[in-house]
Amino acid sequence: MALSTLDLTPLEHDEFVREHPHGHLMQTTPWGREKELTGWTWRTVAVGRTGADGEREVTGAALLLFRRTPVLPMALAYCPRGFVVDWSDGESVDALLAEVTRVAKENRGVLLRLDPAVRIDDPAVRPALESRGFTRTDPGDDAARTLAQPALRMVTDISDLEALHQELSQGTRQSIRKAEKSGLVYEAVGRDRIPAFYELMRTTGARDGFGIRSLDYFTTLYDVLSPTDDIVVSLVRLDHGAAAESARLKVEDLRQQLEKAQAKREKYPSEKADRQVQGLEESIAKNEASAAEFEAAHAEHPDGQYLAGSIFATCGPRGSYLYAASSDEHRNLRPNYLMVWRIMQDAAARGVTSFDFGGIDASEGLEEFKRQWNPERREYAGEFTKELRPLAGRLVDLVVRVYKRR
Repeated sequence: MALSTLDLTPLEHDEFVREHPHGHLMQTTPWGREKELTGWTWRTVAVGRTGADGEREVTGAALLLFRRTPVLPMALAYCPRGFVVDWSDGESVDALLAEVTRVAKENRGVLLRLDPAVRIDDPAVRPALESRGFTRTDPGDDAARTLAQPALRMVTDISDLEALHQELSQGTRQSIRKAEKSGLVYEAVGRDRIPAFYELMRTTGARDGFGIRSLDYFTTLYDVLSPTDDIVVSLVRLDHGAAAESARLKVEDLRQQLEKAQAKREKYPSEKADRQVQGLEESIAKNEASAAEFEAAHAEHPDGQYLAGSIFATCGPRGSYLYAASSDEHRNLRPNYLMVWRIMQDAAARGVTSFDFGGIDASEGLEEFKRQWNPERREYAGEFTKELRPLAGRLVDLVVRVYKRR
């Protein structure tokens, strides 16, 4: 049965993307609606077979984003993390590419760019693209930095959390336990708390030296993804009263340890015993000071204080950690560890099996945090480009390259 173009509803398109092994959040219609806020327009296309009974079988789909050039009537057509197709199915790839090309030209597209959510070692994807006129976009010396979507990812398997917890380093497990016992409260919140998350993003951007999206961008992201429960906005709040109580309990435990250590030192004097007693005394003083600090802060912030926040999105069994932010205060309490672990627990309970931390970052601090969660270093096929109108396409390609090196 021959393939033909299919006219899918947004719901049908999104269901196909979520269920396909090469599906990705950036190929869903909510992502297209979100990108409108930053100046893109979008279209979806699909191909498949229609049986005699009218039942349709979708074999390929794509969401296309269009960015018009400022002056000339030309546009870049970008298919983020697409196509959603079995790359070994040549008939479907041909049919989908033909329809994508038609729609791209209809929208003044002169350059078609895509970066499939397919591993680089997949034997079908690169030959399928290169044999159809695509070339691998030169990523330069740092693929993670110059590609529109980083080819190098850090992805943690969360299909078995008990096994994952055992595989985590002792330091990571200790950080989770410390956060759980330090008066921190994890909250999955709604739209009304996005301004609180945004303030944390502002703090993080100022601290780490990067620009951030607008508040409208984040509220729109929530609005387009929340109807299908594909987004989780998380905040970690410090309950100062609970933190003070935790510090007081710690002091009591340390005092008991100190009594035993002093008795042991009297019986078996040594430099080692002296150091142990001194260390316990210093820990007691430190926790007493923390308890007093938390009690004073509780009077000033009776409802608590937000220390960390994130936005996590899902597409079928795949989860993506889109944004994360943190306060400059109380970072020693490890709020981000509690946040990630609780998101993983909740996501796994919903059937999500992978947690994508995003691209390997130039920031050593961010990359080191991601490595704490036993991720797989995953490399996707990369970015490929095809000129739909060669002369105009080269001009747009030059503009894109200059923009990406700013």
